[in-house]
Amino acid sequence: MEDNILQDEYAGINTIINPFPGLRPFSVDESYLFFGREGQSDEVLLKLAENRFVAVVGPSGSGKSSFIYCGVIPILYGGFMTDRTSNWSVVVSRPGAGPIDNLADALLKHDNTYQSYDKENKQIKKAITSTLLRSSSLGLVEAVQQTKEFKGRNVLILIDQFEELFRFKKNEENKDSLNESLAFVNLLMEVIKTTNAPIYLIITMRSDFIGDCAAFPELTESINQSYYMIPQMTRKQKQMAITGPVLVGGGMMTPRLVQKLLNDVGDNPDQLPIMQHSLMRTWDYWTDNRTTADAPLDIEHYEAIGTMKSALSQHADEAYDELTDEERKVCEVMFKALTEKGGESANGVRRPTRLGEVVAIASASEGTVIRIVEKFRQPGRSLLMPPAGIPLDNGSVIDISHESLMRIWVRLKAWVEDEGEAVQMYMRLSEASAMYQVGKSGLWRPPDLQLALNWREKHKPTLAWAQRYDPAFERAMVFLDYSQKEFETEQKIKELQQKKALRRARVTALFMGTATVISIGFLVYAISQSVEAERQKEAATKQAVIAKKNSKEADKQRKIALKREKEALTNERLAEKEKRNAEEEKKHAQQEKKHAQEEKKKADELRVVAEQKEKEANEQKQIALKNEKEAKKQTKIAEDKTRIATQKEKEATEANKKAFNLRMLSIAQSMAIKSTQYSDRRIQANNAQKAYQFNKKYGGDFYQPDIYNGLYYAIKRFEGENYNQLAGHSDAVRMIAPSYANSGQVVYSAGSDGKVLRWNLQKPKDPPKVLVSGGYIKRALVVSRDGKYLACGGDDRRVQLFTIQRNGRFSKKNIALKSGTKVWNLAFTPDNRGLIIHTSDQKIYLSDFKKATEITQLTSKVNGLAVHHKPNAESHYMAVGQNNGELVLIDRKNNNQQSVLFKNTVGMHAVAFSNSGRYLVAGDVLGIVRIWDLTKIAQNKKPIIQLEGHTAKINNIEFNKDDTQMATASFDKTVRIWNMRELTNSPIVLKDHEDWVWSIAFSNDGDYLLAGCRDNLVRIWPTNPSLMGDVLTQKGVHNFKPDEWKRYVAKDIPYEQTFKVPPKKK
Repeated sequence: MEDNILQDEYAGINTIINPFPGLRPFSVDESYLFFGREGQSDEVLLKLAENRFVAVVGPSGSGKSSFIYCGVIPILYGGFMTDRTSNWSVVVSRPGAGPIDNLADALLKHDNTYQSYDKENKQIKKAITSTLLRSSSLGLVEAVQQTKEFKGRNVLILIDQFEELFRFKKNEENKDSLNESLAFVNLLMEVIKTTNAPIYLIITMRSDFIGDCAAFPELTESINQSYYMIPQMTRKQKQMAITGPVLVGGGMMTPRLVQKLLNDVGDNPDQLPIMQHSLMRTWDYWTDNRTTADAPLDIEHYEAIGTMKSALSQHADEAYDELTDEERKVCEVMFKALTEKGGESANGVRRPTRLGEVVAIASASEGTVIRIVEKFRQPGRSLLMPPAGIPLDNGSVIDISHESLMRIWVRLKAWVEDEGEAVQMYMRLSEASAMYQVGKSGLWRPPDLQLALNWREKHKPTLAWAQRYDPAFERAMVFLDYSQKEFETEQKIKELQQKKALRRARVTALFMGTATVISIGFLVYAISQSVEAERQKEAATKQAVIAKKNSKEADKQRKIALKREKEALTNERLAEKEKRNAEEEKKHAQQEKKHAQEEKKKADELRVVAEQKEKEANEQKQIALKNEKEAKKQTKIAEDKTRIATQKEKEATEANKKAFNLRMLSIAQSMAIKSTQYSDRRIQANNAQKAYQFNKKYGGDFYQPDIYNGLYYAIKRFEGENYNQLAGHSDAVRMIAPSYANSGQVVYSAGSDGKVLRWNLQKPKDPPKVLVSGGYIKRALVVSRDGKYLACGGDDRRVQLFTIQRNGRFSKKNIALKSGTKVWNLAFTPDNRGLIIHTSDQKIYLSDFKKATEITQLTSKVNGLAVHHKPNAESHYMAVGQNNGELVLIDRKNNNQQSVLFKNTVGMHAVAFSNSGRYLVAGDVLGIVRIWDLTKIAQNKKPIIQLEGHTAKINNIEFNKDDTQMATASFDKTVRIWNMRELTNSPIVLKDHEDWVWSIAFSNDGDYLLAGCRDNLVRIWPTNPSLMGDVLTQKGVHNFKPDEWKRYVAKDIPYEQTFKVPPKKK
């Protein structure tokens, strides 16, 4: 029937126009094209008249803006609410990135005087109006009243896309942005309260942001009193929304196409903008390609534009393809600036941005950006706002027409994802630079450094881009540059050291080899000279012997000659004949004498030569011995050089091993971090387990936080989100107390529901045993060290003392206290024979389990109490943390004398002694934890270390049994586990819970940490990475495949199994 009415009403229209706006909302002057919401405006107008305010709420794409522009405002213009005046002025604003400034702009558009001003005067006028709005919560009312164009008229303030206020608040996480958001809301609330001025307020808001309104109680109350939830359109209404504009535009549509469109749009209201865009595209295609003038729109026209599934993506790609290569780069940057990944919302969100800011982010000219925007907002596209025809300048706010563009346009989806990863990397880098600046972190090294350098090379971030997320861009870039420089310098130094060591080793080896050869040559030469000297000495000795022999022979001959001469002289007279013979014999004798003398002279000469040879031989022997000694010396030097070279080689090997170990630890840490990001639990488990194995194998910190998180979240993936949650309480769990008896497998809990429960850690999922079923709030719970007694107290003037029997049963007695007091803290004495009681009147009592005796009173509120429970010289001490910032020691042995150990500027809260009694720990209301060494406290009362990380009050501090770990719980919704052997290491942070942690306790074996939480649950976390690795192994997870090993570990590291394959059963 509706179709017939429409056909009759618009039968005379012959002009063919495109009646569909596409992604953008309908404007006020297009109300004649708006169909499907007939009659729904009345309820909004009635609520507006009654409450002066109405919030129009609906899911993304439900048509909230179009409903107001075409359904509500035209009726106001028609004379609605005529008790004052029938004239209306509508001020339309969006919060955007500057809610108050944008509201000032919207108001000034109605000021005719402002429109005639030049640019400078406009800026002055705008500044005055913004200041007026910020001056008080009545600023908006005063601004309306001071605008003469509003006099005698009703004024409607329409805040469209109100959810942008929460994006602004989230994106600008600082005090000024929070103040501006609150001030903006206060301006609007005052409009509602001011009944003497005809000012009305409408806001439109996506329903998935309704929870964010809770931050503004007055706004929440107003919404609850007057809101209108946009109903989902029925199939008949959707049919009207399709066929009505077609008839108004002078066209016809086949019934089968109408049914096809209705089927494609389905029941999802988010598809309505997609439907409008598809109809706009179908109409344009039909206009250009219809065969006859009266041919109707049909399925072939609809399918030609890609249907609802891809029409929008194809349309956007057409605009993108019309750009030059340079413009496409700027286009990508622009759309990344206009969009962002959704947070809690499943949908992405828009981020309206001024054109000048886009120019700065893209480092492009204003003309280039305007040309790109025009491509996407030209008639028939309307993918960007403001609509076509509105001039663009540096101050124009650019926005996408609808969120659906982010979900449908494939290219934009990839851009949004890429931008999200880029922002994540930048925020990590900025946080690391801030930590480094205050000395809480070091420079980046691979793999983080390489990832950051790749990010900078790929995205080329600018200052304008970075300041949208964190203003410390220069600091982050300097940190990155310095990290790169230091790493490169370190690598160069290592390379130079290795080259120098290798060069020294080679030179030393060459020198030592040469020296050895020379030494051997000297040794051989010395030996040969020694042998030659011995030979010469032997020859000389022989010559000396011959000379002596010849000398004797000469003496003998001389004697014979003398004898013969004498005989000759004697016989001269005897015979003349013989005279001649005698003379001849004489002559011969003389010749023989002369020969003998010559032989003697020759022998003497030979003796001299022999002595000379002997002397030379001795000299050569000394030289040889000296050379031998020098050769031995050079040999020793060569051996020393060889030893040094061997040592350097060993050091180089150790350095390489250390560098490899560091690389493997870095890979392990990276794998652990990334393991929590994988959707495949097998891949997650392999990465987490192998990261743990690498960390253990290559000497990493046993309690490394990233390794722990990898294992924990991998186990949680297999066991389920609730695997470590113990349910039994119906209100906040305020206290956890472990029992050290019965193998330490029993833990007690108490809370605001008045219950006291006993849990068996061997079967934690079994229902707990109820000791106390209810009553008053329990604030204190403690078990004696010998496991015989349990005491609890709270908002009642008594302490309930339970005697724990061996069969598991209990007997109970009450210790009465002063009327009107509450029990805030309890602690057993070290000998387990007394109970320390702290009450709300700041008094401390000692009870012998029969009655309580006051022992001291504090001057300030006591937030925490601890008793030294190690039986030694200091066991008589108590420590209390007070609200005035004092940490007080109470000497129970010395008449409970009080002494101030430390004075803080803010209140001290949780206090604890270590099990060994050596350390005293205190946490304050700002989240700072301080540790004192009691063995050195007489010489120095200053804490040995100050641990930071928590951002809110410390509620509880506990040690495991051997004091290797300390846990701290805070109102910042985290628990931190500190390695007492390496307190400077980062702690393990447990944060997979969404509310406060009241109390914590280690199991007796230290393998688990329990926490009592505000959300009524007891949580239990494993603390031993070795046991966590065993848990994953038992899950039967399949190992990495070789190609997965290369992808998730490294190509150059040999493959090894992560999980041992169990033997097959026979």
